[in-house]
Amino acid sequence: MIIENSGKIFKFSLDHNLGYSYAEILDFTDITEFDGRIIYVFDLEGKDVENIDEIISSKLLLGPILLYKFPNAKGKFSWKLMGRTEKFITTRWPLFKKLQGSIIKDYNWNNLEKWYIVDRNSEDNSINYFLYDEIRYVETTILNSHVGVAKKATMMHLIKENKKVSDYYDLSEIGNRNLFIQLVNTYYPLERTVELLKEIESPLVGE
Repeated sequence: MIIENSGKIFKFSLDHNLGYSYAEILDFTDITEFDGRIIYVFDLEGKDVENIDEIISSKLLLGPILLYKFPNAKGKFSWKLMGRTEKFITTRWPLFKKLQGSIIKDYNWNNLEKWYIVDRNSEDNSINYFLYDEIRYVETTILNSHVGVAKKATMMHLIKENKKVSDYYDLSEIGNRNLFIQLVNTYYPLERTVELLKEIESPLVGE
């Protein structure tokens, strides 16, 4: 991990004027340049907070998520850099999950087989398959933009408030739909996932 470029705390707006959220980004581009930025989002329920200690002591909402690049500092969809902490969430590359096969075959990932763990800390390249529920709460190797992370955080807040995500986002739009599918399959138990996926009215590709 590149220490001097890690621990940056960002503030960003949730969509639909739902307040703010906050994130810590860790730089592991010394391990993998392409997908070495990792983001964690804190759960402050949309509050406007300026104290970094309050932010980093709060619960996590999302993460670890692989980030395509650092957020824009200016312009549309920019995030505010609030400062930096050296109380890093982790200094080790986290575990991620990956599917051997097509992830678009079913909205409910519990129905897909051949999931395995990606561990960049290990020199063992053998693949061991897991039932999905065994690794449900492990994040995927899917790269996200900071805009996508903000959407996921907003969707999570909507679900926590018992609001329908489909009332705020067009889930027939493939980008929104994919973010929603990734979110509910990773952060909720199977029964709740099945319930949430009913919000998607679009058929699977090829149906």
